[in-house]
Amino acid sequence: MSGAILEELRFFALAVLRGVLILALYDALRVFRRVAAHGVWAVALEDLFYWIATALLIFELLYRENDGAVRGYALFAVAAGMLLYHQTLSDWLVEHIAGVLRLIFGLLFAPFRFLLRKLRKFLKLTGRFHKNKLKNQLKECIVILLSK
Repeated sequence: MSGAILEELRFFALAVLRGVLILALYDALRVFRRVAAHGVWAVALEDLFYWIATALLIFELLYRENDGAVRGYALFAVAAGMLLYHQTLSDWLVEHIAGVLRLIFGLLFAPFRFLLRKLRKFLKLTGRFHKNKLKNQLKECIVILLSK
């Protein structure tokens, strides 16, 4: 094979690997979202940063390896790498890594959850006590005001 063909095959392989990397980064984001609670705005910001990083990764690949020329087969190779990764490892890795991290964080934060439950119960009881006390004082005040 000629050197030019080998160079194109190398570029194609790098583009496939870049596609795998791009989807692996999104899987890291998926794991993070499964482990930590997220609001709508946090998800939107994370997605924005992800797509900016994705654009930069593809741009860097094309700039460094292909002198900035956009070739259809390079974008196809990136998509093929993403599809290959998604069909083989993606869901399995996300499920298992998220499960292990949830277990680890669950064990680490179990004492804090116990303490927070006890604190919440204490505050609830204290709040009821003060609410009832305030009600009684208000009733006494109304009786005193109306009795004069």
